[in-house]
Amino acid sequence: MLPETVVSYLNEHSEQFVAELQRLCRQPSVSAQNLGLGECAELVKTMMEQVGLHTQLFELEAGPPVVYGELQGRSDKTLIFYDHYDVQPPEPLELWQSDPWAAEIRDGVLYARGASDNKSNIVSRLKAMEAWLQTAGQLPCSVKWVIEGEEETGSRHLGQFIRAERARLAGDGCIWEFGGLDDDDIPAIVLGLKGMLYVELTARGPAADLHSARAAIVENPAWRLVQALSTIRDAAGHVTIEGWYERVRDFTPAELAALEAVPLPEEELKRELGIAHFLNDMHGPELKKALAGGPTANIAGIWGGYRGEGHKTVLPASAKAKLDFRLVPDQEPEELAERLRSHLQRHGFGDLELQIQAASPAARTPLEAEIVRMAQETARQVFAKEPIVQVSSAGSGPMALFSDLLKLPTVAIGCNHSGSQTHSPNENQRLDVFLAGTQWMAAMLERFGQAG
Repeated sequence: MLPETVVSYLNEHSEQFVAELQRLCRQPSVSAQNLGLGECAELVKTMMEQVGLHTQLFELEAGPPVVYGELQGRSDKTLIFYDHYDVQPPEPLELWQSDPWAAEIRDGVLYARGASDNKSNIVSRLKAMEAWLQTAGQLPCSVKWVIEGEEETGSRHLGQFIRAERARLAGDGCIWEFGGLDDDDIPAIVLGLKGMLYVELTARGPAADLHSARAAIVENPAWRLVQALSTIRDAAGHVTIEGWYERVRDFTPAELAALEAVPLPEEELKRELGIAHFLNDMHGPELKKALAGGPTANIAGIWGGYRGEGHKTVLPASAKAKLDFRLVPDQEPEELAERLRSHLQRHGFGDLELQIQAASPAARTPLEAEIVRMAQETARQVFAKEPIVQVSSAGSGPMALFSDLLKLPTVAIGCNHSGSQTHSPNENQRLDVFLAGTQWMAAMLERFGQAG
């Protein structure tokens, strides 16, 4: 159990913690727009130093700096934290009920871009450390902390830092950047993330946009792009690129049992998404398996020609599409990019330009890892509820750099809640969950230290 002194400190300083969260949320840090990243990195560094961590900025060859902090603890065990200080663009601004950088509080909820993803978790973890340092004089375990500034744009340069500082980042386990409570306020522990291959395809035609009367004699690159896209995925959602599923790792019996135990209110989810049915009318175990372990091919954007009001009869000079492929263990994104190139070539679309914009493999921590049991024990302690264990998130991120390259068993736990509207207008953070998640982090620090 957490010492009463730590619990009291967390309760007595809750208003200060919320003010610190507002302070961080009021600093814009949009990686897609290169807005405020340097300033936010400096602010995060200052906040960490004020608590007592030894902190420095690592400048990369390209991209915003990585904020790194560390502090020796009581035990010989080292817990790694991963977070990111960049956020999504706030647009469309007209859909926000308050300024996305104002960090306004209404009815116990803080509204701001980045409030949930990922600034609340940064402050929550920082304040859990502060509580230990102020009451016990040291942390129960040693801590190393990596906070990057381009997660929202694919973490393109994080691998450069991880590989260069591999020896510095030696540890015994890792806590990932998100996590918290599900729809029923049950603590959830997530063990993995899907991988990502993000590409842009370009089809080119005439030297300039033409009058569409020329469509009788000139091939339209938009049609050519659509025809190419139609060869990549069938109507059932199956990726039709040759060899795409060769390396897909099956779920273990224990993972299937864990998937079955996770509640998924299907009818509520359909109402929330505004859909009548799921792809292929999936339901039950099939739906859960697809979310946690199904590869996908998604058209994230497609454009070309005239997109303004009214009509314009034009044959475009080029057409583009952005595609994201969600990957699962043990698919390799670089190998699959080559399979995509070969597929297009074989089907007569070798002239299309293919640009890889992001590539990261999937990651999944085994259910039997000790850090999973620690997360379960501390969740019961703090929330007095039995936590659920999610084998994998349907989303993606650079977790494999930690779980596979650094060999760190990794869990995603934190202070998020299901109604946070992450990436959307009116992104928010429930303050009661923020404070409870801070206590969860303090308990994890203690439990990890006891392992040593």
